[in-house]
Amino acid sequence: MARRLRPAPPPLTVEDRQLRWARRIVEFGILDREYFETMVGRRFESDIAAIEFYMLNDGSRGLSLSPLIEPEWLNDQQPDSRFSWYDFLHQESTDLVATSPVFDAARYVAELDETDRAAVTTTLGALRHFVRNADTTTLMPVSAGRRGERPTWGRERARSLAVARAFADSQHRTRRRYRPEWGGADTAEARTRYAAGLARLQAERPLVSIVLPTHNRAAQLERAMLSVSDQTYDNWQLIVVDDGSTDETPAVVERLSARDPRMTPVAQAPAGASAARNTGLAAATGTHIAFLDSDNAWRSTHLELALAALLQEGASAVHTGLRMIGLNNTGDAADESKETFRGEEGDWSDLVAGNFIDLNALVVEASAARSLGGFDTTLKRWIDYDYVLRLSRDFGVPRYVDHLSVDYDNTFDPSRLSSREGASWQEVALAPNVIDWAALADAAPDRRADLVSIVIPVYREWRMTRRAIDAVLADADRGGASDREGASDSDSASDHGAPLRVEVVVIDNASQRSVSATLAAWFAAEPRVRILRQDRNRNFALGSDLGLAASTGAHVVMLNNDTEVQPGWLAPLVDELSDPAVLGAQPLLLYPNGTVQAAGTVFGGDKVLPWHFLAAHPRSDAGRADQRSFSAITAAAAIFRAGDLIRWRGFDPIFANGLEDVDLCLRALDERPDGRFSVVPESVVVHHESVAPGRSDAQIANRRHFDERWQGRYPRIEASRYAAAGLVLAGIEAGEPKGHDVLVRSSRPLIVRPPRDVSEGSWAGRPSLRWSLKHEASTFAEADALASRLRDLGQEVVLDAPDAWYRSSASLDDVAVALLRDGRFVPQPGAVNVLVDPALASDPLVAPAFRLQIGAGAPVSAQALDDRERLIFEALGAGDGLDR
Repeated sequence: MARRLRPAPPPLTVEDRQLRWARRIVEFGILDREYFETMVGRRFESDIAAIEFYMLNDGSRGLSLSPLIEPEWLNDQQPDSRFSWYDFLHQESTDLVATSPVFDAARYVAELDETDRAAVTTTLGALRHFVRNADTTTLMPVSAGRRGERPTWGRERARSLAVARAFADSQHRTRRRYRPEWGGADTAEARTRYAAGLARLQAERPLVSIVLPTHNRAAQLERAMLSVSDQTYDNWQLIVVDDGSTDETPAVVERLSARDPRMTPVAQAPAGASAARNTGLAAATGTHIAFLDSDNAWRSTHLELALAALLQEGASAVHTGLRMIGLNNTGDAADESKETFRGEEGDWSDLVAGNFIDLNALVVEASAARSLGGFDTTLKRWIDYDYVLRLSRDFGVPRYVDHLSVDYDNTFDPSRLSSREGASWQEVALAPNVIDWAALADAAPDRRADLVSIVIPVYREWRMTRRAIDAVLADADRGGASDREGASDSDSASDHGAPLRVEVVVIDNASQRSVSATLAAWFAAEPRVRILRQDRNRNFALGSDLGLAASTGAHVVMLNNDTEVQPGWLAPLVDELSDPAVLGAQPLLLYPNGTVQAAGTVFGGDKVLPWHFLAAHPRSDAGRADQRSFSAITAAAAIFRAGDLIRWRGFDPIFANGLEDVDLCLRALDERPDGRFSVVPESVVVHHESVAPGRSDAQIANRRHFDERWQGRYPRIEASRYAAAGLVLAGIEAGEPKGHDVLVRSSRPLIVRPPRDVSEGSWAGRPSLRWSLKHEASTFAEADALASRLRDLGQEVVLDAPDAWYRSSASLDDVAVALLRDGRFVPQPGAVNVLVDPALASDPLVAPAFRLQIGAGAPVSAQALDDRERLIFEALGAGDGLDR
């Protein structure tokens, strides 16, 4: 009765289920709590508390509870990928799988003595047995294919702890620096802390010059200027630089400066915030400099306590805390009262991870400020970040003053540069402060001539990256010998006459922990591989530049992580650079289905974005075209001289994952108009062309930056390139515009194959058609023999495997010939479709779909054939069938 009357229990939430699993995982007995605590940077009272934290907070960070378990690796190994790693272990199936690069349960069990082997029958059992019995000298049962010596458990655990600690440090540096409450010192506490500095301030009375640039901010300017008037420290000079305002700003400046002689108005033609600040710096006469923007305000004790701290600590610069209103996004309009606070100490690594020092909170010695050479007028955003980075690099990171003294307007305003300019300006500001190009140029002649550096930027993907690196190393281990027909020993040697050595520099662009951790575990014993994890995603451009800076080879290959180099790929690229006129070279890039991904980069004239030459065409088209010299190549796989890349300052970080390679090539040709870029067909790389999350987010901004830089200077249209392949560029198909702020559109070439006749041989004067032979694996030999016979008749032939049957360039084909056993090919519109040996096609629906059929079982057709169909029958050796 009680059970019937009791209300039904509430349904389990996701969190309830996670916590149930946490308790079950404790029972597994495999948690390495020290390892997990190191990874997340906190301590737990118990195993259950640690695992509950894991279950509730793993998210996209890719955490792990033990060096023996990489969840993503384990999920790839288990039979049913629908199970999570803990589901799989809980099932205790007899499948023995690898749970990480360093722990293969099957290998571990196989190496046990006979008694233990009989008792350990599951992957979980193997893990438990290892945890109970292994000591620091136990060799790890590493996964098959892992290179190098097997580490001991002591060595592997120490390495894993170091990687976990580095991840925790990175997470701390990139933590959210805004907090909902101030929580810092109040004014009284700050005055007590800096009492000695306050005494010096009153005794010395230094003049502080305040630089305030403004442009059309009349509504906000008065509040900013009055906040200076209200300062408790009164020996200041306010320089208001009006950057060509057209609203009431000049009147506001004139009215307020007339009331206070400490305010100095300066007017200039509009030149931007950096130029306005530089004008203010030039007019400054104080021993210290402070900055204020016209839409922000200071609290009354800002100068007093900032100067006191600077004098007391002997620092060159200090910064204070901020109260921020708004989140600088379009949602601010609905919630403008959103309030957060910012302010804390940090070092250089913190600053490189992201700016935490606002210009409005900064006070700096004038001598230090002047030595920096002012603000960078080429930057459109993150101007203050660049300034703080240069200041910190030369004088140390400004000291933090625990005092709330700035009210910062962070609401969304489309007229504000920070609201409308792209995020990639952050990398533009950062790049020259983390890469010493001058030092790299000085050291360039000393780079190893026998070494090729392979730079691979990575974002959130370790599987393809592992395959890409393994392929590079495997080819290097073979001495670079090619599998291609006719290759000789000389094909594997560089122009130095010795086998090529490689180093691989992986730049992990702040992926989840599992990416760099898994790659580090897999390649830990491979000295040729270095994995450098970034605190933030630096995009392809700056990521590649950082890899260049870390490399040591005289030649550098930029290689996408979704590529797979083919045997003998590297030596032809190196040899191509023996010609001084060649500035860079790319291999022939193929899709996995064998069609062309990129055989060079082709331009269509001004205001036309370039495209990949012969993309989605059969590889044979690239062979017929035989085009090697181009104005640009793709950096998906491209080799350069390290010295050249350094002189060009690498890729421009203003481009966020798009057009940075084309821009690099055009900048190089600006420097060397007699130079060229090459495509080397003897070198082949398969490009799987994955799309990393967020890769296209900056597509519009990339197009705008590219067009602003190269408008009027795009290379001329290159229609003649197609002629050698027997094709014609008939026009350019324009894509949809990406809004009207960017006056350039994507494009796609319209390629046609004009009719032509056979020029020589027994079929001279008869039509030369383009044939596509759609074969399966079982019919390849038959298709290859047929192709040879057709080519002898002067016909153009393409062999298409099943995954290339429907390539987008198939519209160029005149004839589609299906050689089928088991598959089903859907006839191609616009072509003559022929089924060979219909009696062998196992699918009864296939034969009726083809009007033209030849071979065994071909029906007798009473239908009239046109001239082209008669020619096709004759070319296929079925001329006798025409009389039936």
